[in-house]
Amino acid sequence: MKTSLGKMTRNEAGAKEFLLKAGILHGFQPCMLCGSTRVIPAGRGRTRCSDCGFTWGLRRGSIIENTRLTYLQFIRIARLFADEIPPNEAAERLHIGLSSVDHLYHRIRLSFTDGTSGSGTPKEPARSAGPIFPKSRPGPVIFGIHYSPETIRIEPLPPATNDLIIDLDIPWSLRGNILFIDTCEKTYHGLIAYYPDRENQEVVLVQPKNRTHWPPLTVFWKYAQTSWSRHRYLKRDAVPAYVQELVFRYNHRHKDMFHAILEQLSGYEQPA
Repeated sequence: MKTSLGKMTRNEAGAKEFLLKAGILHGFQPCMLCGSTRVIPAGRGRTRCSDCGFTWGLRRGSIIENTRLTYLQFIRIARLFADEIPPNEAAERLHIGLSSVDHLYHRIRLSFTDGTSGSGTPKEPARSAGPIFPKSRPGPVIFGIHYSPETIRIEPLPPATNDLIIDLDIPWSLRGNILFIDTCEKTYHGLIAYYPDRENQEVVLVQPKNRTHWPPLTVFWKYAQTSWSRHRYLKRDAVPAYVQELVFRYNHRHKDMFHAILEQLSGYEQPA
């Protein structure tokens, strides 16, 4: 599947062929209406069902379904996404509307989210009345990190776990930032937390006092801090999807990221 970027971006026909080979576009699909596999070409890249007459385009079910992006534009946006180029810079480089780039970036991030890790924006956490945490503010959004050699898994924690953060000795002035919390406890090796009503984008690493053992997340924290620094303008409601992107990038950090992302997108399914 690895083809040089120059070859795949020569023209639209070459880009289409590359996306078919990569599995992003699906050349043969059964009819979505009757399920028949008796399908024939209908011209202009469309397919017709011989049984019910329904026709559909090559983009059906792909990540670029219902978009106006050309195949070349999709490949170039995916390449810039792999290189962690912010959407505003990608839009400027490619002379494409920011909303189109933002939309595709969001779709790619959601493809990293499986059924166990949650997706989209979390529900607003319960409110707390602790003395260090004003009543009028919503509680923190928290993600727990499971570490194993070379890979990690991150899952959202329920609002009932707010006290994990509230009880920590973290000055309120720092709580507006993105918090990396090295817990090294039985359930989670670490936590990522933020307050949804604050906009500070700096990353703050919080470590237990008087720690005498080596933290298992040292490599991940360094990787996450570097990656997060490239997303200073990431909106808080986009953080949950970005967290799963961070997991994907870390777990595939020894691979070519562009091709790893294409492989992931080959199994993309449009939300119902």
